[in-house]
Amino acid sequence: MKQWIKIGLLSCATVASSSTLATNFSVDGRIDAMGGAGTASADYLTGVFYNPALIAIYSRKDDAGLLLPSFGLQVVDKDDMIDDLDKLINAYDKMDVPGATKALSDLSGDTAQIQMGTAIAVAIPNRYLSMNFYAKASLESVAIADVESQSYGTLPDPALANLLDISYATVDAAAIGITEIGVAFAGYTNFLGQNLTIGITPKIQQSYTFNYSASAVDFKFKDIKDNYETGETNLNFDVGTVWFNGPWRFALAGKNLISQEIKTKESSITVGLSDAEIGKLIGNSGYTGGPGKQTRMTQYTYNMEPIYTAGIAFMTNYFILTADVDLNEQERFIELNDNMQMLRIGAEFDLLYQMQLRGGYKTDLAGTYDDAFTAGIGFSPLNMFHLDLAAIYSVDSTYGVSVNMAYEY
Repeated sequence: MKQWIKIGLLSCATVASSSTLATNFSVDGRIDAMGGAGTASADYLTGVFYNPALIAIYSRKDDAGLLLPSFGLQVVDKDDMIDDLDKLINAYDKMDVPGATKALSDLSGDTAQIQMGTAIAVAIPNRYLSMNFYAKASLESVAIADVESQSYGTLPDPALANLLDISYATVDAAAIGITEIGVAFAGYTNFLGQNLTIGITPKIQQSYTFNYSASAVDFKFKDIKDNYETGETNLNFDVGTVWFNGPWRFALAGKNLISQEIKTKESSITVGLSDAEIGKLIGNSGYTGGPGKQTRMTQYTYNMEPIYTAGIAFMTNYFILTADVDLNEQERFIELNDNMQMLRIGAEFDLLYQMQLRGGYKTDLAGTYDDAFTAGIGFSPLNMFHLDLAAIYSVDSTYGVSVNMAYEY
């Protein structure tokens, strides 16, 4: 059963991402392996996802670059929701009252999250006006366990109330996705003797949402497809600048400068058991006094506001040390406690331009998520083809992988 729950949760993200996907989830195996710190250290090909000013920083041998494909997935289950839901279903199937009581208590308040994305990019750097054409899709989904205790009047066995409460326990799943296409423009300037690049990315975003609720013991993933809603198409912008001198870079970037408030489709679910159903369960056909069936309505609002990030990097041919910090806190789902403000640190060691070893660390200054560690490896034979792999792990059951392939000409 647990494997089917895991497959289902991942299917939830896959179904939603097949036609949608975003927020600020990066999809870059190189930078993801460095803790996600790319505002100052990403290259001219992937810089469009972090800071458009980076696409004007390139070497003389760089004429064009292609990122195809790029993919990332991250699962956060710090409350062990998958295990708790699996235990609840098993106890309910076996009519195990003590097991159901504990499982229901453990499940109460649990949340699980999935982020995933994919992207492609084509970069054309030059000394006049560098450009980067890209398309990106990403998804952010949250599953929440809602457990309520009811008053059933007099029962032959009061312990049965715990089993009956399961009929009121639900799992609510909400997701926001955005597909975006855009082109970044950046150029170099020398201002008062200082080396600067400045970039801007106009982009078109299409939002998508889904909102699905079901009983904790009757969660049917096939019903998710019926709860999609397409949002508005909007114009948005990213901007950025990079100051550099020798191996040092200092960068500032602002993403999604036009705020959007995106509401999910309203979802309803009827939960609970009638007196007749309770009577049949407890062997008393004349039972009366149960709480009866209830209809619940759910709707979520995602607040996409500008996010501003500062970055610093020390970069040499064989070693990179970099750090990013978000200058403001992201609210995200208004109804949920999922605010975040990240500090990211990363490093890269290059072995003769053929292989790269990377590591990183990130922490949430808003305190919502536990600290996470990242690691990865890159392969770049002849420095023309690049394969980058990354993994993320934290003690709060956060797992993720990223992979991308890039070609430079």
